[in-house]
Amino acid sequence: MNNLLANHESTTKVSLAVDGWSSPNHLAFLGINCYYIDRNWQYQEKLLGFEPVSGSHTGQKLAEVVESVLVKHKLETHLLAVTTDNAGNNGTMRTELKDALNRLHGVTWDKEVGTIPCLTHTIQLIEKTLVTSLKIVATNETLPTSFDENDISRTVQMTESFPNTLQKVCF
Repeated sequence: MNNLLANHESTTKVSLAVDGWSSPNHLAFLGINCYYIDRNWQYQEKLLGFEPVSGSHTGQKLAEVVESVLVKHKLETHLLAVTTDNAGNNGTMRTELKDALNRLHGVTWDKEVGTIPCLTHTIQLIEKTLVTSLKIVATNETLPTSFDENDISRTVQMTESFPNTLQKVCF
């Protein structure tokens, strides 16, 4: 593969967004997106890899995958920051990536400066802490996964707002 930044300045830096995904049939992948500003000050976004991950998803294993994708695209000297969720293996991945870039490529990458927490994951953690601290308990034991016409009729009789809500959801 050609160098993603071949037509750009040698000082161009890229940031990565890295996230794991598992398919319904239990196949695991690591998605790696690249973000940078080109020489014309235009924001660029590229999918670098959707790499299969087998075995345990340790930070070391994830770092090996990310490092190999950086090398494949000749970006090992261009890394600025990595955005991930707050899972422990991602912290280890950044440490292992820092060490691999230094050991294998002579690149000094500051993982502390180059760590960007995922905002949506952080908000979800805050929301979970808030709901837990309010001691809100569900009154139903299970969550319904579907409903039929009889359920709708019963609910409509219980509240006038349900038809309005259903109409908003449908349209």
